[in-house]
Amino acid sequence: MKTSHLQLVTHEHSATIKTKSDVLSPYGPVSPGSTTLLAQETLRANQEARLLELLNSLERVVDNLNFKSSTAYDTLVTAMEGVRVALSDIPIDEAGTDETT
Repeated sequence: MKTSHLQLVTHEHSATIKTKSDVLSPYGPVSPGSTTLLAQETLRANQEARLLELLNSLERVVDNLNFKSSTAYDTLVTAMEGVRVALSDIPIDEAGTDETT
């Protein structure tokens, strides 16, 4: 939650301070927004790493599915060729039926 001012209240009176000041740290002054910016950058880096991991996983799944679909297609083509050969060996008479009946 971001506030634009700090309000101090005592039993005698209240005072509002509308100016922001830098926070002191052992490494020098830190502006209030810099820690928020660092947290956002860290979150973004974590999200990007997770998205990259998910993308790599998705690519592996797609590659696997491509391989399986290619294998299934080859099997279908082989089976259709077998059926075509089997059907071409059946003699057909002029009426359009096989002669064995």
